[in-house]
Amino acid sequence: MKDFLFSASTNSFQIEGGRSIGGRSQSIWDEFTKRNFYIPPVGKPGREIGNIEIAADFYHKYKTDARIMEKLGLNAFVYNMDWTRIYPKDENYINPEGIKFYIDFFEEFYKKGIKPIPILYHWDTPLWAEIRGGLQTDEIRLWFRNYVKTCFKYLGKYTDVWFVTDENSTFAQDAYLSDYLPPAKVSELNFAKAIHNLHMLGAIAKEEFEIAKAKGYISSKAIIGVDHDWSPPIAFSNDENDKKACEKYNDWFLELYLTPAFEGNYPKSFYDFIEKHKLDFTVSQQDLEYLKNNKLDLIGWNYYRPIFVTSSIEGYKDNDWQIPPQYVKNLDIYLVFPKSESYTKWNWLIKPDRLVSGAHELAQRYGKDYPIMILENGMGDFDNKTNELILDNDRINFLSGHLKKVLEAKEQGINFIGYSLWTYCDIFSPSGGYRKDYGLVSVDFNSPILERKPKLSYVWYKNVIKNKGKVLEFDNNTLKNELIDLLKEWNLFYK
Repeated sequence: MKDFLFSASTNSFQIEGGRSIGGRSQSIWDEFTKRNFYIPPVGKPGREIGNIEIAADFYHKYKTDARIMEKLGLNAFVYNMDWTRIYPKDENYINPEGIKFYIDFFEEFYKKGIKPIPILYHWDTPLWAEIRGGLQTDEIRLWFRNYVKTCFKYLGKYTDVWFVTDENSTFAQDAYLSDYLPPAKVSELNFAKAIHNLHMLGAIAKEEFEIAKAKGYISSKAIIGVDHDWSPPIAFSNDENDKKACEKYNDWFLELYLTPAFEGNYPKSFYDFIEKHKLDFTVSQQDLEYLKNNKLDLIGWNYYRPIFVTSSIEGYKDNDWQIPPQYVKNLDIYLVFPKSESYTKWNWLIKPDRLVSGAHELAQRYGKDYPIMILENGMGDFDNKTNELILDNDRINFLSGHLKKVLEAKEQGINFIGYSLWTYCDIFSPSGGYRKDYGLVSVDFNSPILERKPKLSYVWYKNVIKNKGKVLEFDNNTLKNELIDLLKEWNLFYK
């Protein structure tokens, strides 16, 4: 971990494919996408929920993708793994084809000098586990323990950086307080149980991580963390009530997802939530002690955008907002989107500066020595793929502006160990299906072989990695000429 990690991130159910082969069974995302399959008409808005059976077919094309990433110059690759591929039937049966796939994949990247950085669980519970209770039953702790033990044993030698879970905030709120994500078990009680069990899974993984170190499966210097999708708040006005609204927001959207993992206790807002809804749920003292005894080592941070927060929208008109304000009922605050700000084509706020102050807040809150890694930062777009050159200049501007702030924060003493952009190639997006382009590499989803092709952002990131982030802005014509030259040598081994 001496060198700064220039990485890209992706997620198994969005890229991997091979969902019904290699001994794999179904997960909650297989079931969800089949039951809710919807492709909006061309030119019409709407959430696309496409088929993930093949996705970008990383399952068959990981060697091609490893060559593409080696040419790019990555020294790390963040991958959200698939629990179901390794444990497709129950908590005891290890699928030999499933674990062999990950061994082969990790080995391939490791040989090319690209550190695999696994995230053990990202929203994709095995269907067998969900049927038996999922995150609503404490039995999931045993099931998960068996899974992580297997991962550490067989994959531990390939990497010294691990994460347990990813985006617990979005997952818990959109799957248990909303039906936007699977398993769509909407109730306050299910939400509370899910949150607590997600934290317990983190502590279990940490305990098994230390055991795996003692057995020699993992380097004694290896670290394991949790990845959080915190959008740092900005008070919409200088009004004292808006500042208090930001405090409420952080208590719920930051403290609830990091404090148990790093301090072993819950913020007051969680207990208030339990009391307010009269939930038959108690966090035991035994569980709190377990959390305290198994604290995580590393903060992963998915920074896409900050959020403006206000206590009231009285006096404003509909046309003051880019998109309608969102009322957070539990907190009695509003998340607002001022039209005066800059946004992506998917109406995501563009504001890199808040990354620096947010990083300082994390360091101040959880300790300046805690390593932090940006695990997701990227821009969803509608890339023009009709021409020979895919010129995604808006993505370059977005990424360069944010990476600049990461390096600036690092210079100011923040213990950033790496930056991993979202994402390596175009994949299935839970919010936009295959219409939402995030990748440095284009995937032709109409091609029988899902052909890969570099975009201008690929050449940009290649140059950034080569000069280790010292230069982030390049002449556009120079980049275009480099892309033209790259395409001339983009032979069958890269497609």
